[in-house]
Amino acid sequence: MSNQASDNNKRIAKNTLLLYFRMLLMMFVTLFTSRVVLDKLGVIDYGIYNVVGGIVAMLGFLNSSMSNAVQRYLSFEIGKKNDDGVNRVFNVSLLAHTGIAIFVLVAAEIVGVWYLNTYMNIPFERMDAANWVLQCSIFTTLFSIVQVPYNAIIISKERMGIYAYISILEVVLKLLVVYMLSIGNFDKLKLYSVLIMMVSICIMMIYMFYCAKKYKEAKFRLIKDRCLLRQIIGFASW
Repeated sequence: MSNQASDNNKRIAKNTLLLYFRMLLMMFVTLFTSRVVLDKLGVIDYGIYNVVGGIVAMLGFLNSSMSNAVQRYLSFEIGKKNDDGVNRVFNVSLLAHTGIAIFVLVAAEIVGVWYLNTYMNIPFERMDAANWVLQCSIFTTLFSIVQVPYNAIIISKERMGIYAYISILEVVLKLLVVYMLSIGNFDKLKLYSVLIMMVSICIMMIYMFYCAKKYKEAKFRLIKDRCLLRQIIGFASW
């Protein structure tokens, strides 16, 4: 019993240190890249990206709340050592997030495009680039929504190491994006929005590949469980 308690304490300490390192690294890189991106894009384009691309930040609370809800139900089933229950929760949450992603896509393509081209005060010559930013931001958001169940199962399994390593890879890729802004004669705002979207796709694919290889509970099955779906959404709404 004492050995098990010691192992648990070591795992908790290791996971905590990894998460703190991840947080500090991401904070430092964000502070550094913000200054460089502002310099490379210029004030107007940087403003356009943050205003138009704000859809990603605006929907961040949705991902956070849903991720916590999915983690709660996954952790409960993992604690019972019920692999079938874990797979059921994972697949129901994956279907739910796919539905949310479809809803966001339709709403953003209708309302977002209309609002951008009708009401937003953007220089006429940059409207084309602004629409590029909007489309890339929409798809970046979709990937981040669908990615939530994969993040949740990794955290529920307490694999903070792989979670931190993938986050570090994401930071490195974003540093590479900043470097690529310094070369070539492309429209830097379009290039930046496309590259950030590609980073998002890459990270989602890594999460999916890792979970599919590592956890049999993360295998996709078409499961219709409205009761469980209502419970997850209800818990997230609180």
